[in-house]
Amino acid sequence: MKATNNSNVRTIPATEDDLAIDDDIHPMDPNPPEKLSPGHPVIVDGIGGEARVGSLGGYSERIGIVLEEEHPDLGKEFCTKHFEFISPGVVEWGYEGKTFKIHKIV
Repeated sequence: MKATNNSNVRTIPATEDDLAIDDDIHPMDPNPPEKLSPGHPVIVDGIGGEARVGSLGGYSERIGIVLEEEHPDLGKEFCTKHFEFISPGVVEWGYEGKTFKIHKIV
């Protein structure tokens, strides 16, 4: 099911806490989990996908998104540590002040 094709999908404007994962992998963790928690179902600028916030195998926190379709700025797979939730459901990323809207499917 593509999330964007179902008008009965209930969403909330996502926050960093909404997209945090329980099982994260950090290089300094002496007992890391075997794998990352799955991503949370989301809609990014009208495109369905999954997103997660955590170190995701790196040293610092980042946001990772995998989308069902190509996004004009983010592509199908996107990951950056240069992000900030400027309000619920709105993420500013990179160095140019670009933003995207993200809603968590609940």
